[in-house]
Amino acid sequence: MSVRSHPFTRLLGAAVAVAALALGAPAASAATPAHGDGGGGWHPYRTGGPFDYPAGTVCPFHLYVSVLVDQEESKTAASYPDGSPKKELFRGPLVLRYANADSGRSVDRDQSGFGILDYLPGGYKEWVIPKTSHISAVVHPGDPYHATGDYLFSGGARLLIHPGHQPQVLEQHQVENLCDTLA
Repeated sequence: MSVRSHPFTRLLGAAVAVAALALGAPAASAATPAHGDGGGGWHPYRTGGPFDYPAGTVCPFHLYVSVLVDQEESKTAASYPDGSPKKELFRGPLVLRYANADSGRSVDRDQSGFGILDYLPGGYKEWVIPKTSHISAVVHPGDPYHATGDYLFSGGARLLIHPGHQPQVLEQHQVENLCDTLA
């Protein structure tokens, strides 16, 4: 899942990707059917993209993120009385290519898996990513909770997305800053 600076920016693929966990919005990726209820209610979810970040907005170099595979699904698992989502589930394959547009170097990252997105009071959102899944988050300059970069969280994670779309990492096990990887 991917939370990207596009709709935490929706960052699993921590989907749940995550995404873009602006982040801006959350990008999420989903998981295996074993995490779902096996029933109905699932519908296609697309992370969007490609995502283009000029030098200095996420990485010191021009970062370009393209979607290679996106067959995610989502469903609303719980709603508030007004009908707005309270809890959404995300599952399925998501593979992104991260490229340093200045050097031409690129890496592909599988962000497939399962994620849970809880919509909390006050405009907060919380991503919960199981140990077998992944989520990415774009962090822009000025975020008070995390250093700027494009991060991939694996092996389980919990991310709190503040109303201003800033991600706060509550729990992480493995993390890769794609800006460092592509530098």
